[in-house]
Amino acid sequence: MLKILIFLCLIISKIFPQENLGARAFALKSYVIPNDVWAIFYNPAGLADLKIREISFSYIPAQFGLKELSKKGFVFCETSLPVKVGVGAEIFGFELYKEGVVKFSVARDFDLFNLGLNLNYNFASIKGYGNAGAFSADLGFISKSVKFFKFGFVLKNLIAGKIGRAKEKLSKEIELGVALLPYDNLMVSTSIYKETGFKESLKYGVEYEFANLFALRFGFSNYPAQYSGGAGIKFTKFQFDYGVNNHQLLGLTHQVTLTAKLGWKK
Repeated sequence: MLKILIFLCLIISKIFPQENLGARAFALKSYVIPNDVWAIFYNPAGLADLKIREISFSYIPAQFGLKELSKKGFVFCETSLPVKVGVGAEIFGFELYKEGVVKFSVARDFDLFNLGLNLNYNFASIKGYGNAGAFSADLGFISKSVKFFKFGFVLKNLIAGKIGRAKEKLSKEIELGVALLPYDNLMVSTSIYKETGFKESLKYGVEYEFANLFALRFGFSNYPAQYSGGAGIKFTKFQFDYGVNNHQLLGLTHQVTLTAKLGWKK
């Protein structure tokens, strides 16, 4: 049974994209134009628009219903510096097999567009076989020349090292997308995602906010076919988000996120 679980972890890591952290983005699917602290994991350029220092924690108790495939992580952004600086980390797996990443991000607002960079340390550990790690770098861009329309892209592992004795190179990922914001409380987004060696995936997301206190979200991606939804509630300086995703083959995955704003808006 334990060998089967290890094998399943490896298969999911390589064949089925792991569910990303941040329940808001998880529910929306298309999130290459991020505007919260989880931009560190989706497109670091989004950090440049944050006005308040934020810290957030997210937890997936059981990917596809298996507690051995739990995932957890945190992100933090410091907004008082000339450039926005962020850190984040996530870990996936259980005592026999674990993998994760630590990220350091910088982002700057150039009025008409944002640029962001990530430096990542990716690591994996298999009990009885040892540990391995490799560095990589991401580049993010968001154009915002028009208030109600934004275009962006992220290149993940643009620069990547090789991991393990087999010297396996980290796969490159690219995502391009747009976000329409016809009203302050409505966002409609779509993007195309491609990972080296895999078919491209189209993603769609819709978010609607009620009185800046409560939000509903829906998302869809076509490869693999996944449907998602979720909600968010704001209370003073705190925000709680919930997301659920249904994979066409592997079933349901739930995620919760708690975010705190550590200051006042300038």
